[in-house]
Amino acid sequence: MSNSEELWRKLWSTRAYKGSVTVNRDTYLEADGSVSEWDVIAGADSAAMLAFTEGGTDVVLFEQFRVGPGRTLLELPGGYVGQGEDPEKAAHRELVEETGYHASSVYYAGSEWWSANSSRRKHLAIAAEARPGGDPSWDGSGAGFVRLLPSDELLEFLLSGDLTDAGLACRGLMRFAISKHDDAALEKLQATVRGLLPGY
Repeated sequence: MSNSEELWRKLWSTRAYKGSVTVNRDTYLEADGSVSEWDVIAGADSAAMLAFTEGGTDVVLFEQFRVGPGRTLLELPGGYVGQGEDPEKAAHRELVEETGYHASSVYYAGSEWWSANSSRRKHLAIAAEARPGGDPSWDGSGAGFVRLLPSDELLEFLLSGDLTDAGLACRGLMRFAISKHDDAALEKLQATVRGLLPGY
């Protein structure tokens, strides 16, 4: 436990709101003896898939309306991780459900916190040689359009900040670029990804 954690002690937690998201109100005792309340977003983790087509030429994206920004965004396929579900498998499930694409070679690129006031994690997987394998299976709120983005436009797209998982994808690409693989498809994709990143 770090020194900063020792300065904070949780006294109790209550449910402040439960809807499409859950918000807990956590009460802490701070080092100076004061008591403070914090709203913490809780609930299921999410998983996204950065899927490259055969040869690494394109990235499979999903275009849909997002209620926060109030407009349509082009994003990585993704969604919630089910209880007890492996995040890598959840990312692949979301890829199949939202785009109809399948991939046999997948690299789990880790996770990061949703935000400083959330107990949720965002996971990322990277897929090589993604291929169409059937029709998407959208629910009522998940309908959208499958889009292919040329991979040589990926970095500019991520840096534009016009999607919700841009930081997650950038971190995942860096991790993938320096990782070791014993899968031929992932090794081939790694060479493509290194060519996209400055300094390689």
